[in-house]
Amino acid sequence: METLECIRTRRSRRLFLGKRVSDEIIQKIIKCAISSPSSVDCQPWHFIVVQDKNRREVLAKLKETDNRQHILTAPILIVVCVDTKKSPSRYIEDGVCATQNILLTVHDLGLGSVYVTGGKPANPKIALRIKQILSLPDRIMPISILPVGYPDPSEVLDQKSLVKVTDVIHNDKW
Repeated sequence: METLECIRTRRSRRLFLGKRVSDEIIQKIIKCAISSPSSVDCQPWHFIVVQDKNRREVLAKLKETDNRQHILTAPILIVVCVDTKKSPSRYIEDGVCATQNILLTVHDLGLGSVYVTGGKPANPKIALRIKQILSLPDRIMPISILPVGYPDPSEVLDQKSLVKVTDVIHNDKW
């Protein structure tokens, strides 16, 4: 798939088939994730691949109802984490860049995913609980939880409506 087509056609997928995601595909996804830009090229990422059903259930209970089902039904979750000692001031941005690479790679490989936040600065209890569930060291911060799997073709996707480019471009000044 061409890059521009991948970016324009990627959609959030919330329903998955029960088909297993191979270790080879997981490796491809993570290789693309670590190609992401990071602050001063510190490459602070770590990725927890969660396949255990019980652990997915515990993680799902932390999220609001509308995020639970896809966490439970995806064959894997990729939890994007960042080492805050390697990236003390830009760890959120570094993790989000890796997250975007994962979302695009997943789409390019014919799988689906949806962005679910791993923690919110306004509610640090969620990140702390994720850290406990996944046995993360103190310096490792969860950024996103990405349910990944083969999309269920029965999922009806709403027509995506984008803002007009002319409404968001400002030349030289506002």
